[in-house]
Amino acid sequence: MTATKTETNATSRQPGALASWLAYPKVAGIQRKAAEDVGRGSETLMTFARGDLFRAARRFVTGKARKALVVTGFFIPKAEHPAAESDGPVGAAEMCAAIRAIGGDAWMVSDAWCEPVIRGAAKNVLPDDRVLIAPKGDAFDDWLDETRKLVEREHIDTVIFIERVGPSRDGYPRNMRGINIQEWTAPLSRLASLGLHTVGIGDGGNEIGMGHIQEYAIEDIVDHGEDIACTVPTEELIVAGCSNWGGHAFVCSLYAMGCKQVSAMLDDQWHRSVIANITAAGGLDGVKLLNIPTVDGLSERQYYAQINAISQLAR
Repeated sequence: MTATKTETNATSRQPGALASWLAYPKVAGIQRKAAEDVGRGSETLMTFARGDLFRAARRFVTGKARKALVVTGFFIPKAEHPAAESDGPVGAAEMCAAIRAIGGDAWMVSDAWCEPVIRGAAKNVLPDDRVLIAPKGDAFDDWLDETRKLVEREHIDTVIFIERVGPSRDGYPRNMRGINIQEWTAPLSRLASLGLHTVGIGDGGNEIGMGHIQEYAIEDIVDHGEDIACTVPTEELIVAGCSNWGGHAFVCSLYAMGCKQVSAMLDDQWHRSVIANITAAGGLDGVKLLNIPTVDGLSERQYYAQINAISQLAR
């Protein structure tokens, strides 16, 4: 049987199953480096999802070209100038760009509270029609129905959550201080029920995907863990010191498996450009609660040293 054009392109872009398996030790090193602890117990939490980074990335480099919804956006309501934080949108933009670079397609998804920052992250990375914003209030159900139709029409097969807060044991999404932020958070965890393959990326226990880990582990390791632990699991979970490092680890794993088309994203200048756009859009350092070009309270030196170290492991 003659292959279709789509099948031929998908096959030609793939490095092959053997190449991906040969990259396993390198990807394991990337996973360990991305999970280096910055004070929230990520190194320990990562042990409950060992090998998931490899499995998540390998799915994108073998078989057909994948299409994904990449869901992010964590709103900080108590800041002087409330906005979404910078952790999450950078990794989401990077993964969307990488998936499209290797022949797939991706949509960045968030909600109306986070929209300015999400648009900033997508600037010069994604076309406008590849950014989906869920509305506030009662209009969400209609939006979800339209998104379900998009999934069917475009044959989207994966949803990736990166630094997206999800419901805790009492049903409410909570920030790292244990505060209920449902008032400023659309229920995007419902995208996990669309029947798609699911991947979660997080760093603090309260993100969608952390239901993959036994609750006692998060309770014992993370401050306020008994209150904030997200109960929504994903099929694979990537735990990182900060979630952007987890997104970068995913892209670097694609590179390690032979997808050299993502090489631009291994350069820290790519990341600096996205963070500059996020900051210009009002994005916050989620720990300092300030509109500055840093992530999770980390110094620029520490943050980019880790980006470069993960890239170097991939190379």
